Amino acid sequence: MRTNLMQLRRLVRARVGVPVTDDFLPDHILDDHINLACQTIDSEGRWPWNEVGEVVTLTGASPDIIPAEDWRSTRAVIHDQRELGLVAPADLLRVFDLTSDLPTVWCPMGDVIAVRAKPAGTIEVMHYYYRECMWLYDDNDSPRLPGAYTGALVAKAAELLATRESSGGDVSRHAEEYAKWVTRMRRETRRSTTGVHVRVRPGNWV
Repeated sequence: MRTNLMQLRRLVRARVGVPVTDDFLPDHILDDHINLACQTIDSEGRWPWNEVGEVVTLTGASPDIIPAEDWRSTRAVIHDQRELGLVAPADLLRVFDLTSDLPTVWCPMGDVIAVRAKPAGTIEVMHYYYRECMWLYDDNDSPRLPGAYTGALVAKAAELLATRESSGGDVSRHAEEYAKWVTRMRRETRRSTTGVHVRVRPGNWV
């Protein structure tokens, strides 16, 4: 079960040794540092809990994927059980105006994910991407981070708070704890995360 913002405030206060009734760290200060900690954790890697897939319809007139508002980076583009190749912009420009029954490559270009060659008809592709970190506002808001890794978020928030108010010893202590959590998270997600494999059954897109 994921930890909500109200619980995270209590955990961070406990780690830095400030009672809930103490106004030294008001909620809005804690919220800012908890959210910054979430963003820091997200920047440490491409975590599986931030991955999402969407079906996108492409045509010859509209051959590009328009990223969702929460898009951070693309992991893969799949068409007909086949993963399209990621190429450099210069390589994509060589086939930018070509039309084919099947697209073969993709590349981020400007505000879109360009897919080429342009499809001759209407096709559907699966766009796997990593989401941006969500900002926590309300007491019941929870980060996407699994509850088992809440300690990483608390340690990073405490480290950020310590750089604002405390001595270097507190900063180092929280930073060391956070580093241990990140190492654990990377080890465990590396064991469980595999490549993108799409199985298609008759009558279904996945």
